Amino acid sequence: MYFKTLLLLLCVLSMTPLLVYGEPDERNKLVAVPDTCVALREGRNCYADVIINWQQPEIGNYCLRDATSKHIMQCWLKQQAGQFNYAFDSVETIAFELINSDNGKIIATTQVQLQWVYQNRQKKRRWRLF
Repeated sequence: MYFKTLLLLLCVLSMTPLLVYGEPDERNKLVAVPDTCVALREGRNCYADVIINWQQPEIGNYCLRDATSKHIMQCWLKQQAGQFNYAFDSVETIAFELINSDNGKIIATTQVQLQWVYQNRQKKRRWRLF
């Protein structure tokens, strides 16, 4: 019984992204390499040189922007593919969006996740009189 419930839960969870976001379009590609930055300790900045590549099925006007701040990082006119070198320097995960600059529609997203080797585990210190 436990196995059947677990199997059903795994099936539902594996289909959730398709139900929420629809079927992924393999032609709209936005890829960050590396997609994970590893810092030594939690709360410290992580540094990495990230290459963001994109490719579209049609020639058009596209822009790459930060998903949180909506800051435009670079635009390409009458292009079908492009590349952007990004100096990652952050204490948190950063997401990127590729948008069609003609209509502002978000075409693809990717992110650079942050991980730590050591998490901060500070002990609670209690005062003692004796």
